[in-house]
Amino acid sequence: MKTQRIRDPIHGLIVFDSEGLVDECVWALLNTPDVQRLRRIKQLGVSEFVFPSASHTRFSHSIGVFHNARRLVSIIKREIGLGRVAGNFNEERAKIALFAALLHDIGHGPFSHAFEEARKALATERGDTAAKTRVRNHEAFTAEMIEDQSGQIAQILESSGVSAKSVADLVAAEIPADMYHAVVSSSFDADRLDYLVRDRYMTGTGAGAIDLDWLMDNVRVAQINFAPDADGGDPIYEHSFCLGYKARDAAEDFLLARYRLYTNVYLHKTTRGIEQMVSAFFRLVAREVAESSRISGLPDDHPLVRFFSPGGDVIANYRALDDTVVWGAIHTLARAGAGAAKNIAGRILNRNRPICLDVQHAFPEDVERQRRLKHALDARFKSELGENVFRDSAKLSIYGEIGADDGRAQKRLMIQTTDDNLKEITDFKDATVAGSDRQRALERYYFLGESDFRIAVSVIDSVKGRRA
Repeated sequence: MKTQRIRDPIHGLIVFDSEGLVDECVWALLNTPDVQRLRRIKQLGVSEFVFPSASHTRFSHSIGVFHNARRLVSIIKREIGLGRVAGNFNEERAKIALFAALLHDIGHGPFSHAFEEARKALATERGDTAAKTRVRNHEAFTAEMIEDQSGQIAQILESSGVSAKSVADLVAAEIPADMYHAVVSSSFDADRLDYLVRDRYMTGTGAGAIDLDWLMDNVRVAQINFAPDADGGDPIYEHSFCLGYKARDAAEDFLLARYRLYTNVYLHKTTRGIEQMVSAFFRLVAREVAESSRISGLPDDHPLVRFFSPGGDVIANYRALDDTVVWGAIHTLARAGAGAAKNIAGRILNRNRPICLDVQHAFPEDVERQRRLKHALDARFKSELGENVFRDSAKLSIYGEIGADDGRAQKRLMIQTTDDNLKEITDFKDATVAGSDRQRALERYYFLGESDFRIAVSVIDSVKGRRA
């Protein structure tokens, strides 16, 4: 193939040439409609409402993930060559991992997380008590897009000698089967090694630091016990990534930087408030479509109308959705819509953000009063929650559960000591992050109306023991 180059602000020059294991096929995949669609889906949703430069896309992120995956695969090859890992380099598994890294995000919908949360809320409203498991998430759509025989992706994968199903299975699998899977799912997988660095750079936040080159230089492969601590069964050892002892400080910085990205960027109060409005917009559109098979202001064949129609959540309709389609609908309904959908669309368009009440700020360190305040607000605004008043909650910790990044065994961060033993990063007596598994809770209420917010303030006063 002709050598192709992409300039990237994070990784520099990313080169695709005939010497690469899958470069020619990856270049072909980049030009498929499903991957090109990621140009029209922003990586951080509405974060640009707070950080104006955070307008990067899932397309640029996916290229960065592939670049990191190539580096990790070369580390696996190096470890085998040095005799640190027994066996031969498995070219087929390496190819599967590289393809999975590139394609892991193609199933994201518009305003990814707000869209999924809206669909779960709609399922709950309609009496589906298992909404979280019955609503197909972006991982399920990703697998379907990869395996779809009518699309170009499956054909390109199979032309390289790899089955589309094997790539889809690797993307969907939670428990790593081997070190090649660790490229896609581990404490130092290609995904997080891109999005954390990229998001920090594009938002311009100065909190935390990630020394990617030093971390990569110290990645090692070792057998790690993935058996749950309490299962009582035999240990399950699989090869996965760990870090050499020299990178211990950089690993702690990595965890701290990740934590600060969540507190300062991903869970920023304004971002979360606008996400609540975007989710409400999706719910309003879906409800009206369910009631009348259309929505005032949008054409009957609009992609949102098709998707939210009964039985409309099929792959063809999903593929037609992206951020630009939704922004077009927001523009149209803000101008020509009616009722609540018109109001919320106008607010999103003009960044007329809701008013935030932070429970932790109202009563710092007073857990009992925080509990009483939440109970009182839920009771007072019971009929308005999800309509004019929104409740948002999240829990995070420096090491452990942060959003979708949970405490499963393969996510543990292991350090290889100088005597080749493995030690979890929190187990060092002098570790900065030792004992940092305590969760920090964020509880916020958002109000579209000034009058409702004033009522909420009076509720705070009553919880404080003063007459409102």
